[in-house]
Amino acid sequence: MSHALTIGETPTSDDKLWGAVAHLSAFVFIPGAGAVIFYLIYKDKSAFIKYQAIQSLVVQLAIYILGGLTCGFGLILLLLPLYGAWKAYEGSWEGYPLLGNVGK
Repeated sequence: MSHALTIGETPTSDDKLWGAVAHLSAFVFIPGAGAVIFYLIYKDKSAFIKYQAIQSLVVQLAIYILGGLTCGFGLILLLLPLYGAWKAYEGSWEGYPLLGNVGK
């Protein structure tokens, strides 16, 4: 299996899929745990998946912190991982709005 090893390189279909799953882990694991697992598995194999996992981790932590501070109203931001998954599946290195290049 080949991986996009450098930042900006066109990701493979596997990179896109696992990058999207890293974002969707927000709905399956303890907040941030899935993103950390993807980071640890792919940090040396794929810069794309590593970047997506870091972006996902930061957003997941922000969502749950804001959710706690706003008595649950911040949880509306749970729509953000869907956006991140969509962009990753497209192969985009764009990242989340306001996070920019965090993780590159």
